[in-house]
Amino acid sequence: MSTLGELKLGKHLLRAPIICGSVIGKNLKMMRAGVSNAIKQGADAVELRVDGLRDQAGWEKLLDVKVPIILTNRPEREGGKFRGSEEKRVGLLLKGLAQPIACIDIELSTPEHLREKVVSGAKERGVSVIMSHHDFSATPSIDALVGVGKRLAGAGCDIAKIVTFAEEPRDALRVLDFLAEVQGEVSVPVISFAMGEAGRLSRIAAPLLGSPIVYAAVGEATAPGQFDVATTGRLLQELIQKRRRP
Repeated sequence: MSTLGELKLGKHLLRAPIICGSVIGKNLKMMRAGVSNAIKQGADAVELRVDGLRDQAGWEKLLDVKVPIILTNRPEREGGKFRGSEEKRVGLLLKGLAQPIACIDIELSTPEHLREKVVSGAKERGVSVIMSHHDFSATPSIDALVGVGKRLAGAGCDIAKIVTFAEEPRDALRVLDFLAEVQGEVSVPVISFAMGEAGRLSRIAAPLLGSPIVYAAVGEATAPGQFDVATTGRLLQELIQKRRRP
């Protein structure tokens, strides 16, 4: 996918790079304010991190917005806050497929029988699937990352998401090299960047190498190294304009 290509999220066709405001909060009031702020700041899409809710009942009340919604219920092992069983966690995602969401995020580490239920249910309802893999300890080799990308694509996702942790700037550069390498190796669009302060560069530079979605903070950051939505938009605009100049 080129920097200024298009990405399909459910029924929505958006021009990449897409700025996705990642919203998390302890209650619906906080989440609702976060969604509103994300849209005001210029987010093209909103990720609902419902794993942050102390009580997840009524989360669907947050869906009355015009921008595409990505539903995520992230477990602790992948950097989220959900502590219950996998059946309960995935059960919310399956119920979410009946709601007006554009996309659903399911982790590759999810038990296969539950993961496949989400993928098949999403395909039946025209909901896009982001399948994600997070490494909070390091940035593996390019070959290892390409291998993960192939596993994600083989598991039936529409978009693969591979996130690593950068201990030093060279880790962030390795992610960018991976994005250049993976485009010809994996059949689906690949979102990739490195978390942490040393990885911040990769969040903004990744779209130049085909990563179609940039996740940005709305209030509380959902991952280390995130810029906020407004800053993300400004930096991307400056970078893309500079690239267009002769």
